[in-house]
Amino acid sequence: MAAKTVTIESKDYVFNTLKEAQKYYDAIVKELFETNLTQTTGRDFEDLKWIYRTYCGYTKHNLDKLGKYDIIGVKSIRTIREKGGQYVPTECCAIILSDGSEAEFYTDKAIKEIALKQNLR
Repeated sequence: MAAKTVTIESKDYVFNTLKEAQKYYDAIVKELFETNLTQTTGRDFEDLKWIYRTYCGYTKHNLDKLGKYDIIGVKSIRTIREKGGQYVPTECCAIILSDGSEAEFYTDKAIKEIALKQNLR
């Protein structure tokens, strides 16, 4: 099976493999968690916004809110995720919308969905 490339359009950059893209954005999520920062500007913020919007567009997830409210921030939160039948604590992103609500998402899952759509064969 051929490696799936991932193009992050907000950055106009192509990652050679899905894993490379996932690893890159996982490091950003971990750094946000460790520093307890919320991004509201900058390249990483624009990338994460684009990834979330694109993922939601492909999966039809949360489109009602995205149509009404702007994404004003991105932070990292700790949540519980099921992996191989076990529940493990993990960091993920939380998108902050202009109405004050938050929506969590996993960059690895979103990037995988984007790669699948970008590499149709």
